[in-house]
Amino acid sequence: MFQKNKYLVIKACAGLGNRLVTIFAAIKYCEINNRILVIDWSDGQFDKKGADAFRKCFDLNYVKLEELENIEYWLDYSHSSDLFRQHKLEGVYDLYVNEQSSFWGNLPIKLFVFAWLKKLRRRWQPIVKGNYFNSLNSGSDLPNNLKDEILYYVDFLPYINYDELPKYLSLKPFIVEKIDRFVNDNNLEKSVGIHIRSTDKRPTSDVRKVIDHILVKHKNIPVYLSTDSIEIEALFLKAIPNLVLFPKTKPKLNGEGLHQWALHNDPKEEFKYSLFEESVIEMFLLSKCQYLYYQGNSTFSNISKVYHIDKTNCYDWLKL
Repeated sequence: MFQKNKYLVIKACAGLGNRLVTIFAAIKYCEINNRILVIDWSDGQFDKKGADAFRKCFDLNYVKLEELENIEYWLDYSHSSDLFRQHKLEGVYDLYVNEQSSFWGNLPIKLFVFAWLKKLRRRWQPIVKGNYFNSLNSGSDLPNNLKDEILYYVDFLPYINYDELPKYLSLKPFIVEKIDRFVNDNNLEKSVGIHIRSTDKRPTSDVRKVIDHILVKHKNIPVYLSTDSIEIEALFLKAIPNLVLFPKTKPKLNGEGLHQWALHNDPKEEFKYSLFEESVIEMFLLSKCQYLYYQGNSTFSNISKVYHIDKTNCYDWLKL
């Protein structure tokens, strides 16, 4: 008889920032519940279907970690999802649809004390023959001390403070080398970094406001811009003479995020990973700038702030 461990399997969804927050929340769940973490980013959004993009760019520290393919006797374990038990390598979107209740979702979360009640607000329901009873709770709605030996964690954005993320999540050395080279070549440690996300997540404030602020407060200092919008880039190029841009792939987007564009407009899967790696590099380049103007309604932006060495030099430009 083999020794059974207890695992928490992240089936990834959403964009880069949200996925990293989900990993942090899952790590904390594992610490409390003595589970081994499994991260499955092989869903085909950031790399070719079946290739795990996470392990290409990131490392985890202080975490008991296992690879999905290394879990033996898979069918002998108890699973919180019979669908994932039968389809080990499938992504969440292959099997489930995200259900959000417009009625229950408007009520205060404190009213939903139990996991089965939280399912009324949001859950992952099977695409085929799905109902409330065979659906999954969102990851942050999972209670402690569940008995399933393999438990699934799927969430867009868990309710958690992730300021400790840098303790656990680090970059692969080759990514660090690319970042350090660009920082040194462009003197980013003496620059202003700004992130403008203006596709699937749009600013709630006028971009021209932060341009005017930078021109007054940081005159003659290099400005590093990270943005997913060609139009925003053009606006900054016109207004700021000493603008620094990271060379990257720039597809024409129509309101969708870069990861969504790659998923639906890259049938040969030629750009998925390069777009992903470029996004990772840009996220951490922002954290290297002396001053950071992050976009407070973007998780991508907020993670750049979390990794910044001096939080007193970080400003939510939406609040200027």
